[in-house]
Amino acid sequence: MIAKILAKLRGDFVIVLVANIFSYFITFSASVIYVRLLGKTEFGLYTFAFGIVSFFLLVNGFGAASGVLQYVSRAKDDQERLGYLKFAFRSGCAFNLLIGILIIVYALVTSLPIPAAKPILLSMALFPIGRLYIDIFQAYLRAKQHNRLQANFLIINNCVLLIINVCGVIFFKLYGLVYFTYLGYLIMFAYSSYKFKLPTLWGKIDYKLLQVRQFISYSFFTTLSNAFSGLLFVLDTVIISYVVKDPQILASYRVATMIPFAINFIPNIAINYYYPEFAKNAHNPTKIRQLSRFVSQRMFLFSALVSLTLIIAAKPLILTIFGSSYQDSILPFQIISFGYWIIATFRTINGNILAALGKAKLSFYLTFIILLVNIVTTYYLVLKYSMNGAASAIVVMYIFSSLVGYVTLKLVLRDLERKNG
Repeated sequence: MIAKILAKLRGDFVIVLVANIFSYFITFSASVIYVRLLGKTEFGLYTFAFGIVSFFLLVNGFGAASGVLQYVSRAKDDQERLGYLKFAFRSGCAFNLLIGILIIVYALVTSLPIPAAKPILLSMALFPIGRLYIDIFQAYLRAKQHNRLQANFLIINNCVLLIINVCGVIFFKLYGLVYFTYLGYLIMFAYSSYKFKLPTLWGKIDYKLLQVRQFISYSFFTTLSNAFSGLLFVLDTVIISYVVKDPQILASYRVATMIPFAINFIPNIAINYYYPEFAKNAHNPTKIRQLSRFVSQRMFLFSALVSLTLIIAAKPLILTIFGSSYQDSILPFQIISFGYWIIATFRTINGNILAALGKAKLSFYLTFIILLVNIVTTYYLVLKYSMNGAASAIVVMYIFSSLVGYVTLKLVLRDLERKNG
């Protein structure tokens, strides 16, 4: 049975892999262009403002996209699937509008560590609305296993945003990047709705077909778990901003994280591609173990090779791609590159399997514990070693969270076997 599942999925896997690699390459290329065209101080201001927006986006749509992926995968027919999509989009839009208001209040009321970033932050307040549309429809296409369509959507979305944003930076510098992002969202919304014939979001919802309470509960705990998990990657930037208060150091740290964080898409592709199968077989621990082993074994050696290559080639990579002004990014880059092997092989896979098994509440509690440990570790190491300390804290968090995830998944599957008799 497991062989049939894997054979079925392998057909489109290469297409999805190529689409994701191309899309991440586009996103990374755009970041390099921003670094080169904006200059170190302006890029530092953008990094701070976008970091704050990313902090609020940790609860993007209040988990609407996660709910779509889970419940559309299990839905019995298209009417039920469309009902979940409509409900998720409408509730998510309302929540993200609230997020936008909170960003404005935060920028106006609080004393920012980098005051020059205030107008940039205010201009980004409605970014969450555009992000919601993209995230929900990608989840919808993934849940229906329309892999080729999702691959096309991903490539076109990234190409549109790249072209629009680069034009904005060239002609209007920092503010052009911000406002042209809104233009890119509008173009993508209009184009994708027509080209991909995506389902209409308007019209009546038949709530009798939906498990609304369960959908909200799952989305609630998933978004909290994802928020705490995402905070692990946003926390370092925020702490550096408030402790060091230097946009140039913030820019250097951001450059150090770009490549190691960008290639996190590789384990994410693998686990996201197989996620619907993990969800469908949530009551079969044997198949879960087989799928988990299949993904993990292939990531182990690959991620080790990638990490070693990045560590050895760190200096020429940083100086060639980003320029000599970012030489101070080399050491934190090497530290985070070592951590990539850990997260790619262990943390990403175990965490997503727990979510697919419907253990959103358990994942939330585990991530909360990991977050508390990471806050203390990051703050202490940044105070002592600045951005090198932040990079070291990331590796500590990867190791700790991987161990916690591995032990927890093992106990959950053992308990499931006991219940199945």
